[in-house]
Formats: sequence, C-alpha cells, structure tokens
Amino acid sequence: MGARACGKTTLGQRVALRLGLPFVDLDDRTRSMFPERTIRDVWIAHGEEAWRQAEEKALRHALVEPPSILALGGGTPTIPAAYKVLDKARQAGKIRVIYLECSAQVLQGRLQHQSGDRATLTGLGVVEEVPVLLAAREPIYRALADGQINTGPLTPEEAIDALIALVDIPRPPVPRLDSQE
Repeated sequence: MGARACGKTTLGQRVALRLGLPFVDLDDRTRSMFPERTIRDVWIAHGEEAWRQAEEKALRHALVEPPSILALGGGTPTIPAAYKVLDKARQAGKIRVIYLECSAQVLQGRLQHQSGDRATLTGLGVVEEVPVLLAAREPIYRALADGQINTGPLTPEEAIDALIALVDIPRPPVPRLDSQE
C-alpha cells in the first residue's frame, strides 16, 4: 500500500514474478466492476462513494483468493470497512501489509512524467494534491503496516529485494551453539 506513484503496481508485478505468485491490482479489479473504461471516467460518472464501495467489495474478494501479491489502491486503507478487513487479516497472520513510503516531492516528480489514469481527489491537479493526500493518508498507512520501505531513494531491484525480505514467511530462529555446554 501507499500513495499513488510510490511503486505499488510496478514493484508488485515484479515481486509476484520473482515469487511465482499471481499479481492483483485492486484498482484494475475495482474499475472492471463499472462499464466505464477508465478510473477517471468511473469517478466522473459514479463518484467517489460508488468507487469506494466497489473497492471494498473487490478487496474482500481478493483476500479470499489463493495467495497473491496485492497492490491496494492508494485510498483503500482510508475506507473504514476496508481498513478493518485488512487489519483483521493482518492480525490473524493471513496477510502482510507493507507501506511503500515516498516523499511528496518524489511522488510529484513521478506524476509529472506520467500521471496515468488517476482522478483528482481534492479538486486540485493530480500532481498538486499529493502533499494534501499524503498528509491525510500517511498516519493510516503507518498504523496498518507490518513494515515499510522508502522507495524514493531505491532502485527498483533494491526495492524488490527489500519487499521480498519483508513479505517472506517468518522462520523460527536457528539455535545457536554456545561454547558453555
């Protein structure tokens, strides 16, 4: 999880490939529940409330499927019901939630080069609203995360290695041989 342009889809696809798991992009799943072809068009035609309801439904479906690497939408954790579902699954050990942290400046730079199919959430431009959205969402991301990675300064390969280390299933510690036997 993380803000738009932090690398959720790009890194998620590559992590899934390396781990031999399916990749699920929640934004794509949610958009497919509407007749419109783009997320922006869905927001224009149906509004944020309809999107968030569909997003929560898509999340619930994704979490009962076989294990995968799931890229949440940037706003998914801000939906109270979605947050509860994610937190419950996380606390039960069924999922690991990793926050892909990135500074507002880095996110804005990435979005200036490729804003993609993103609707404005504040009425400001997609690039201009980044600091506002990040300030509102970051506490939620941090509260829900099992771990976090600052993707800003990392190469994609470094970020992938860090993600794989964080999503790896914990193993019992290896017993140490003491010299005082």
